[in-house]
Amino acid sequence: MKLDDYIGMVFEELRQAERKFPGFPTDPVHAAAVLAEEVGELQQACLQWTYEGGSLENVTKEAVQSAAMALRFLFNMESLRRRPSEQEERVTGIAQQPQPNSTAGK
Repeated sequence: MKLDDYIGMVFEELRQAERKFPGFPTDPVHAAAVLAEEVGELQQACLQWTYEGGSLENVTKEAVQSAAMALRFLFNMESLRRRPSEQEERVTGIAQQPQPNSTAGK
């Protein structure tokens, strides 16, 4: 396959994604999560091809989808807004557990 073929596949995938999901996140964390999800599927396809007899065609499909989402992320850069998540201080996990009594058993 030639470069023009791959580029054509990526732009067709991008068109399909934009039709199916016309909205795109405006915060960078969720926008990056969309891309990361596709890259995760590419990683899975690579693992399956390498170790489980998966197909190279599926690797190509996932690579095309990842590239399309990378472009979509870039095309929406001007719409991204910095909105840090609210955070609250709280004690969680081990800090909530009762401390062992150092004199127990004596």
